[in-house]
Amino acid sequence: MKDPIDMDWIKEQLSNKKPKKVVGDSVIKLMEAWNKLPDMTEENKRVVLDIFSKLSLSHSIIPQNPDERWVPAQAGQLTVGDTVRVRFDAFTGANGVLHNGRRGRIVGVRYGDIIVKTTDGKVPVLDGTHYPPNLLEKLFV
Repeated sequence: MKDPIDMDWIKEQLSNKKPKKVVGDSVIKLMEAWNKLPDMTEENKRVVLDIFSKLSLSHSIIPQNPDERWVPAQAGQLTVGDTVRVRFDAFTGANGVLHNGRRGRIVGVRYGDIIVKTTDGKVPVLDGTHYPPNLLEKLFV
């Protein structure tokens, strides 16, 4: 049986932490919604929170291919034709939804920007999109 959440304890914790009102109110609403979810194992709770926290920031949760090895992209070590992907947490909001986790090939390097055309089969195709190297990962072959 699921243990109910002690909202008095939650409010006391928030009172001690003293977050901004919008933050405290939002946490209380989330806790009320959490309390309505079905009973879960501790592991399932961790997975739900991990996925929720990423998606709420528009970070990608695309699973990785275990046969691929990705390394942080390094300026000066990227060349036309290299396979890269946008880091899963590179952007937030609408930009995160559009770019995070996208995979493509480098089609140019200009003034420090890495220019990419996506090859992941997703719509919209991003053709000629400029990224700073620190937002990319390179496929290590």
